[in-house]
Amino acid sequence: MASKKTADSRSKKPVKKSSKPSLGGRLRKWFVNIITELKRVIWPDKKKLRQSTITVLLIIAISVVIILVFDTVITFIMRTSGIYSTKETQDETDTPVVEEEQTWRGRDGSAVRLAAGGVRIVFEG
Repeated sequence: MASKKTADSRSKKPVKKSSKPSLGGRLRKWFVNIITELKRVIWPDKKKLRQSTITVLLIIAISVVIILVFDTVITFIMRTSGIYSTKETQDETDTPVVEEEQTWRGRDGSAVRLAAGGVRIVFEG
């Protein structure tokens, strides 16, 4: 036997659930979850907090010293072996560096000075 479908059963549509709550509802739920989690945290007492802080600061200080020592040693090794040099090399095409200052006076009274390093400074007068 075939079951008869009545008009009432055909007109009933499945009820849709809202896909997600509104922005305000989601934010409220998020803050409620944060507060709930913070209530579960076991906060340290002053003695434990001070001990942990000192431990972290000591580990940071020791790490800084170790890195400083390694950096100094590696820099020393590289400089003495010639891999890394702080001295500038002078190309053959560069102009020679003048060690003393020279001054010239022009016809109009302006002075041109050639200082160390080949830098020219003009004084108008």
